[in-house]
Amino acid sequence: MEYLVTGRQAKAIDTYTIEHTGIPSLVLMERASLTIAEETAQVAAQLKLPAVRIAAVCGSGNNGGDGIAAARILHSRGYDVTIFFAGLREKMSPDCQKQLSIAENLSVPISNDTDLDAYNIIIDAIFGIGLDRPVTGTYKDWITAVNSASENGSKVIAVDTPSGIHTDSGQIMGTAVHADRTVTFGYIKKGLVLYPGASCAGKVICRDIGFDPAAAEYIGLQYITYTKEDYKRLPKRYADSHKGTYGHVLVIAGSKNMAGAAYFSALAAYRMGAGLVTLYTPESNRCILQQLLPEAVLKTYPDTAPDLSALSDQLNNYQAIILGPGLGQNAASENIVRTVTASDIKIPLIIDADGLNILSKNMEWLSKSTVPTVITPHMKELSRLTGHNIQYLKENLVQVCETFTREYGVICIAKDTRTMIIDNSETIYINLSGNNGMATGGSGDILTGIIAGLCAQHMPLSEAARLGVYLHGCAGDTAAFNKGFHSMTASDVLNAIPELLKEITLD
Repeated sequence: MEYLVTGRQAKAIDTYTIEHTGIPSLVLMERASLTIAEETAQVAAQLKLPAVRIAAVCGSGNNGGDGIAAARILHSRGYDVTIFFAGLREKMSPDCQKQLSIAENLSVPISNDTDLDAYNIIIDAIFGIGLDRPVTGTYKDWITAVNSASENGSKVIAVDTPSGIHTDSGQIMGTAVHADRTVTFGYIKKGLVLYPGASCAGKVICRDIGFDPAAAEYIGLQYITYTKEDYKRLPKRYADSHKGTYGHVLVIAGSKNMAGAAYFSALAAYRMGAGLVTLYTPESNRCILQQLLPEAVLKTYPDTAPDLSALSDQLNNYQAIILGPGLGQNAASENIVRTVTASDIKIPLIIDADGLNILSKNMEWLSKSTVPTVITPHMKELSRLTGHNIQYLKENLVQVCETFTREYGVICIAKDTRTMIIDNSETIYINLSGNNGMATGGSGDILTGIIAGLCAQHMPLSEAARLGVYLHGCAGDTAAFNKGFHSMTASDVLNAIPELLKEITLD
C-alpha cells in the first residue's frame, strides 16, 4: 500500500520535517536536486548523442530552487547546462535565491531567452505544488516554449509536478507542461495519477529525500493505492479444505439475450477462488449457461414471473451475492431487486449495472436496506443515482460519493479511468492498475465476480472491494500484455485471472 498526497499535505510533511525533525530546508532541496540530476543524466545517456544540451527552466519558488540546484550539480559534472530563469527575482523564495547565488558563483550559464529548441533535455521547474489559479502572461509563454521544444524532440523532466497541473485534482490550470518524466519527492501527488494530470506527467518517479516518516502519521494521510506488495492480501488456500471452505456465491443476473453478463460474473467468482457458484437467471438462459459454465448450479425462473418466495428463502445460504449484471429493467427485475434489498440478510451484496439502474428510480429501497452493500457504478450510472451531471461528478467525485455513502450506508466503487472507492473509512482508495483495453463490454461484470469471490472466502466487504478493483486492473494489464490494447475483450481479462493468480501464488 502506498499513500498519495494533496498539495497541502505535501507542504505539511515538508514543514514537519524542517521544523520538528530539524532537517534544514536546503538539505532537503539538495537531496531533491540530486535525484533530478541523476534522472537527467540517465536520460542523457539513453539519447546516445555526441553532445547533450540541457536547459533548466526555473521559477522563483522552491521548485525553481530545485531546478537551479540540479543544473548546478549537472554543470559540476561536466554537462552543457543552462539555467533559464522564468521567475521574478524580487519574488524569489529565500532558498531559491540562495541556490541562484550559488549557481552564479560557480558560473553556471543563466539566460532569460525563451528559445529552447536547441536543447535536448529540458528540466521543468517553473511551478511546483500549490498552483491554484490559471497560468497566464510570461509563465504561459514559458510553458508554451517547453512544449514547443518537446514537440521538436526534446525530452522534458518535470520537478515534483508538471508546471500548470493542479496538485490535487490533476486539472490543467489553463496550460501545462507535457513531461516525459516527473520526478516527485517522498509521496506521489494525487494530481499526478488523476486525469488529465496523469497524461502530462509521463513516467512518474518517486524518490525518498529524507522526509520524517512520522510526518505522515502526524498529518493523517487520506488517499491510498495498492501495489504488488498487496498481492499478499489474497485469501490463502489450505491443504485440508473443501469447496465449502471457499464459500458459495449467488449470482442474480442475466435476462433474455443477456446471458453473457451472468456468465462473466459467475466465472470470475470461480476464477477468484470461490468454492461454488449458483446462478439465478431466467429459464431462457438455461441451455446457454449450462454449456458455457457447467460448474455452476442453475436456479431458473420463468422470464416474466420469478419465484420470489423461493429466492427470499434461499438468500441466507450464501457467503456473497451479486445483483444486477444483465438483469434487465422489466417488472420481474424490479421485483427481484426490491426483494433482495428489503431482505434481512447480513451477507455481502454487490450491486451493478441494471441493479443500479433500477435503484436509481427507487432510491427509497436503498435507503431502507440494511444489507451490507457495495455499489459499482460507472459515471453515467452514478449520475442517475445522485442526480448530478457527469462533469460535476468528475470535478467533485469524492465529496459527492462521501455524501452518498453516508446517506445510504453503502460502499461506492466509482468506476472511471481512475476508479475510487469511498466507504466512509479514514482512507479513500484510488486504483492505478488497469488500462484502456478494459473499456469493453463485460469488464464490469468480471469485477463484480472478483469482489464476490473474495467475499465468499470471508474477506470483509471493504477489503474485498479494494483488492478486487486492484486485481481486476492487474488482470487487465496481463491481458493487454498478451493481446494488446485494441484487441482486448472481456474474455481476455477473464482468462488472464488464472495467469495473474498463478504468478502471485508462486512468488
